Amino acid sequence: MATSWLKISGALQIAGALLSLLLLSLILAGQAPAAPAAPAAKIERPVQLQRVKFAMDRPVEKLSLSRPSWERAGGLLVGELTLSNGNAYPVSNVIIACDFFDASGNPVGTRGTAIRRSFKPGKSRIDGIEFIRFARDTQGGACRTLSAKPAGPAQQNDME
Repeated sequence: MATSWLKISGALQIAGALLSLLLLSLILAGQAPAAPAAPAAKIERPVQLQRVKFAMDRPVEKLSLSRPSWERAGGLLVGELTLSNGNAYPVSNVIIACDFFDASGNPVGTRGTAIRRSFKPGKSRIDGIEFIRFARDTQGGACRTLSAKPAGPAQQNDME
């Protein structure tokens, strides 16, 4: 028994010594002399940063949706709403997300869908937005736009 105690004690002493060496090396590494600083550059006039303008603005920022009206149709909730396009150009491939609630008004989820048509500047009525109901008592809530693309001339469906 004394032999095994000596082995354990020796192992602990070795582990302690290794730990001390590790700590010492970390302390010394932190105190290493820093590289000499580069001479300060002389600024003769203030530097002006130019704002980078993106090649294309984000069309989704100028889109808004009215509060949808919802109807139940079989296992679906079918929505109807108005999209307002405040851009100076038509947009397409508008992706929206709508919130859904149970009969008590508790949120049950959010679903998204793509509306694959072009919308000219101004207001456009959208009907037939279909979502599968989570449960029989699922109710539709508000919707928001997630993305849109500028509509090109005679543009085929980019989403396929």
